[in-house]
Amino acid sequence: MGIVKEVLSEFDLSDGSTYYIEHNEGEVIHIHIDSLRIGLSVEEFLEFSKVVDEGYSQLCEDKDLE
Repeated sequence: MGIVKEVLSEFDLSDGSTYYIEHNEGEVIHIHIDSLRIGLSVEEFLEFSKVVDEGYSQLCEDKDLE
C-alpha cells in the first residue's frame, strides 16, 4: 500500500458495491471495488478513462440516450 496523495472519486452503486479511485505516491492510480484493487500508472489510467468514456458515448448513441 502506498501513501494516498488524493482521493479522486468515491461512490457506491445501487447493488451496494463501494468504489473509490486514489492517486498514490509514486504516480500510481488505484481503483478499489470493494476488496479488489487495480493499480495503474497515470498513463494507463488516462487511457482506461478514455476508453470508458468512448464506450459510454457509443452506448448512448446506440441506445439514443443523448
